[in-house]
Amino acid sequence: MQLRDYLKMPRFWLMIWGGLGAVIMVYVIISALIKPNIDNSPAFLTGEMADFTLAFPPRNAPAIPFEHKGEMISLEDFKGKTVLVNFWATWCPPCLKELPSLNRLQNQFDKTRFEVVAIAADPRGPEAAGAYLDKLEIDQLDLYADPRLLFASAIGGANILPVSILYSANGREIGRLTGEAVWDSPEAIRLINAAIKGQKIKR
Repeated sequence: MQLRDYLKMPRFWLMIWGGLGAVIMVYVIISALIKPNIDNSPAFLTGEMADFTLAFPPRNAPAIPFEHKGEMISLEDFKGKTVLVNFWATWCPPCLKELPSLNRLQNQFDKTRFEVVAIAADPRGPEAAGAYLDKLEIDQLDLYADPRLLFASAIGGANILPVSILYSANGREIGRLTGEAVWDSPEAIRLINAAIKGQKIKR
């Protein structure tokens, strides 16, 4: 019997398709059992950092000035180190509750590599903000102020405080967290360490 005779037989085609189906089934089973390890980096956004939202795409830090020791500066002055910008106000209880953990976070890191830039987005001005930092015994954070709320408004945080934004050493936004967090928690410290090292941040 020649090949063309086999091709005319339904039984022949049934065997072909049955064999092909069996091969596909074996492939699916093996694929499910053997998962490729494409990215084995740990998930960083857990626990206290579960509400941290990654910037997509990463954005450049805005070049909006804010006050420091009577002078106007911007985030451009912090290029070369990882920065956590935190907007807070004297009238915001969650902000005041959060500040001590930001103070402890800064104490964990060298300011030449990482700095918490806690900006008082408060119309009462830097004098009132400084009094609250003294009251809370904040000794690791410098006093930065945005009394006209220009910077806070530009990043969408003037109405909802606290807001914390993490920037890479090259001035690109990594992500942000709106609301209070414990910034010296193991999850937060792990996130900051990853940002300093330039590691990929993922859930």
